[in-house]
Amino acid sequence: MKKFAKTSFVLSLFISILTVFFVVSAGKVSADTSKKVDVITEVKIQNDKGEALTGPVGRFDNFRLNAKFALEGKNVKAGDTTEVSIASPIDIKSQDFEINDSITGKLIANAKVDATAGKIILTFTKFVEEKNDVSGSFFFYAQVNKVKSPNDGEVPVKVSVNDKEKFTGKVTSGTIGGGYRYSIIKSGWSEAGNKELGFRISVNRTNEVINDAVVTDTLKSPGLTYKPGSFKIKKGTWEYSNGKWELKNAKDVTANYQVNINGNSFSINLGNITADDQFAIEYRTDVNYTVVDGEKILNQATIKGSNKDEYASNSTVKIQIAGGEGIGYEFSIKVTKVDEQNGPLKGAKFQVVRQATGQVIGEFESDANGEFTVKNILRDKYIIKEIQAPAGYELAADTVVEAGEFKTPKAPVAKTIVDQKTTTTTTTTTTTEEPTTTTTTEAPTTTTTTTTTEAPTTTTTTTTTEEPTTTTTTEATTEATTVSTSETTEATTVSTSETTEATTVTTEEPTTTTTTTTTTEEPTTTTTSTTTTTTTTVPTPSETTTTEDKPKLPQTGETVGTSLVLAGVLILSGTVVLKCKCSNK
Repeated sequence: MKKFAKTSFVLSLFISILTVFFVVSAGKVSADTSKKVDVITEVKIQNDKGEALTGPVGRFDNFRLNAKFALEGKNVKAGDTTEVSIASPIDIKSQDFEINDSITGKLIANAKVDATAGKIILTFTKFVEEKNDVSGSFFFYAQVNKVKSPNDGEVPVKVSVNDKEKFTGKVTSGTIGGGYRYSIIKSGWSEAGNKELGFRISVNRTNEVINDAVVTDTLKSPGLTYKPGSFKIKKGTWEYSNGKWELKNAKDVTANYQVNINGNSFSINLGNITADDQFAIEYRTDVNYTVVDGEKILNQATIKGSNKDEYASNSTVKIQIAGGEGIGYEFSIKVTKVDEQNGPLKGAKFQVVRQATGQVIGEFESDANGEFTVKNILRDKYIIKEIQAPAGYELAADTVVEAGEFKTPKAPVAKTIVDQKTTTTTTTTTTTEEPTTTTTTEAPTTTTTTTTTEAPTTTTTTTTTEEPTTTTTTEATTEATTVSTSETTEATTVSTSETTEATTVTTEEPTTTTTTTTTTEEPTTTTTSTTTTTTTTVPTPSETTTTEDKPKLPQTGETVGTSLVLAGVLILSGTVVLKCKCSNK
């Protein structure tokens, strides 16, 4: 028994050591296969439209950093990483994004943004092992930190790759729009991965006395709704220092006022305000669709009083989403309207609708060449809907333009829409009237056509005479047969009417009254009516960054390896205890 226990102990010890060895080796292999690679070939400073940055940037203005990458000759594998960092006082103002293949849409790399550390880490996927000469570009947004660099003037931009400084540049920092006083001014920003927008309305920086002051706010862009419970009204004193406005000694007075929401607008009656009454009205909205980079969301706030004309402030929130592409308001669609023979059709009217929001971008009409162009639109999905076809043509089915069809701002997406002629049916009705023959005879009449015989007509003659013997003459008069023909486009009707009139002859005699009744049979009338209808049909030819799952960085294997080593130690300890117990026995 002891020999068996000793053998089991040795076997268990061997298996434990072997397991730990393989686990640690696997962890080491995993760590060895993931490496840092420098694939960045260029970094440019651009404005928020992807163009050269030529002027100063304001306190809250963002600019772009556009980087190009090339993997050829770098032996890049799935899980390899590239770290791009930017030095203070420049802050990264983007969130996680993806770099996708522009042709297939497959994922090339995940980009994880650490704004606090000022770093972006690219992690490449299996795609880079399946394709040759993988290259492309990506961009993200940045901003001068005015707390760290409060002075106006040039600010250095230093970009490092894998902790090695590689590119340098500069931007001019200014206080554009700062320090000016307005009765009301509106500002906005993106929140929660562009799923929410935040807004602030600053009231009475001009220190005015306004009686019956009413503030009204209107969402000018579709797809937004006010977020319940987000409204805050603060009262204090507006002061401008270090390049920014602050509401000093702010107190929350939300409970003192009523916010009246009506669809895409709300109003607040602030009552009579003095020169020292200054406010900040803050709220958020939900964005009920997926925004795209470069999109502009419009908003307007106004203030009006019994002693002050309405004064308005317009605000624009720019959606700025990091990614591989996207300039915004620079793409276009060119539509050509033709008939079935590919000939141009003039005068067709269309609506172009952005699918995400239902917004009608505009109405357009095809010119003499059958063409029109939709300009300055976002890279997104659109529906081209024909609302009025040229005379003689039918409306075409809706045409869809997918976001992926927009490849470059310089070349519009081309669409050809065909109209078919309206299908018509022409009906011709021809009526042929056959001769109508009426035969009257006292003798029996034989006919092979339809015969109509009227009932006998009785003629009564009353004769009065004074002489004993009086001959009374009875005269029967039969009117001629009347034939009436009525012709219409659908059928011909022949109607025959016979009228028999009785003639009464009265001779006045004083004495004797004799009544003689004579029945005269009307001649047989035969009417033949034939209607032929021919129908001929002649056919005519018919006619700021979406929120995504955070990508995970590749495992180095060290953590897994350490855990498994500890597991191996525990197994060995258990084995030793088991051995001791067996030995004691």
